[in-house]
Amino acid sequence: MSTILRLIFFLGDLLLLNLAIAVSFLVQTEPTDLSNKVYLFIFSNLAWLYLTLVSSPYNLDKAWTVSKVAKTQLAFLFIHLLVVVSLIFFLRKTYSVYQTGLIYLVFIPGFFLWRIITYYLRKIFTAELTIKNYVLIGKNETSAEVRKYYLSNADLGYRFVGYIDFDGDGEKLVQQIRDVTKNIDVHEVFCCSNELTDKALKPLIDLGLDSLIKVRVVFNTAASTTQTIQLDRYDQEIKQNRSVINLDEASNQIIKRIFDLVFSTVFILTVMSWLLPIIAIIIKFDSRGAVFFVQPRSGKFNKPFNCFKFRSMRSSIDANSKQATKNDPRITKLGAFLRKTSIDELPQFFNVFIGNMSVIGPRPHMLSHTEEYSKLIEKFMGRHYVKPGITGLAQCLGYRGETQTLADMENRVRLDRYYIENWTFWLDIKIIFLTIISLIRGSDKAY
Repeated sequence: MSTILRLIFFLGDLLLLNLAIAVSFLVQTEPTDLSNKVYLFIFSNLAWLYLTLVSSPYNLDKAWTVSKVAKTQLAFLFIHLLVVVSLIFFLRKTYSVYQTGLIYLVFIPGFFLWRIITYYLRKIFTAELTIKNYVLIGKNETSAEVRKYYLSNADLGYRFVGYIDFDGDGEKLVQQIRDVTKNIDVHEVFCCSNELTDKALKPLIDLGLDSLIKVRVVFNTAASTTQTIQLDRYDQEIKQNRSVINLDEASNQIIKRIFDLVFSTVFILTVMSWLLPIIAIIIKFDSRGAVFFVQPRSGKFNKPFNCFKFRSMRSSIDANSKQATKNDPRITKLGAFLRKTSIDELPQFFNVFIGNMSVIGPRPHMLSHTEEYSKLIEKFMGRHYVKPGITGLAQCLGYRGETQTLADMENRVRLDRYYIENWTFWLDIKIIFLTIISLIRGSDKAY
């Protein structure tokens, strides 16, 4: 079961548990001290968190059955009840048997209904997933385990393409993969060879970024008598594998998405809620046309999406192909101010909230520019490996606005690639502060 699905289960369970506790207090006829209510919420949530950490309540396999759910999940619920009751007794809190029983009478049906709903939703979404073709580098026990895993979990949508032999030559390996991709799309590459070194891995990483192919390394536990990938069961995830790009890891994707959601929600509620109507009214008075300028741009894996901006120009037939230039006659009086202060980009926080952009990432380009520069710059397409951002490493270091020369774009691509290959949460935070400093200082390229 994926990390994201486990997180969904965990958060849903906590919500249901707290709702059940709230219901027990609402229907109770006898008055209860506020402190007792708070204690019960704390006991129950801490007990659930603790049991989740020390056991594996969410490691259900793909072939769910009533007997398996009853055996594993009911046992977990019973242990949780014992822990809560023990805490209540130890801390000498008084709760009626009726109230405690009511909590679980409400919680348990919701608990199993939530699992059934999530399971069938997952089946629906899985059925709609695009097939992901993968190749295995190295034909050995490790690669055999990987293939067996995906054969046992056909609902994940992975289709085996073939093995590629590897003799330690990274450039030769890249050419072999390119030969395969001429005839069939490859979405992921699993490196299972003991010969793989950092030097050989680098051209493979570059190929992955340029071709938008995920590269993963599956470790071989050398000198170990246990099975290579150490699977408890073939219905669980491969445990000993890592992505060579940090943002391919599910945990990092969750961290970044949570940050994007929190940041965009706070910004929309505290700033856009009052700024948007003000800017909208001024735009309408300043020039004829829509308040927002919506333009198709290149997103993650080069998939187009509609990027939102405050309209800063008059309508023109070349809006989707021509960059804004200095003293551009298309720019309105208000538009000049919006572009100088970057206020025109603020509606992109709605893109972040929706999920087709991130707060931090490579800036999204017009579709025509993606087509143009992908032919001129060898590693250009690698910047589409992650979600585009409102700001990025290139922008906070001064590469923003019009790209007057090919060197300007090459420098942007170089910094975008560095960001993708070296992403950390703290790098995102640093870029936010550098962007704020850059906006305060101003830029002669902001037009």
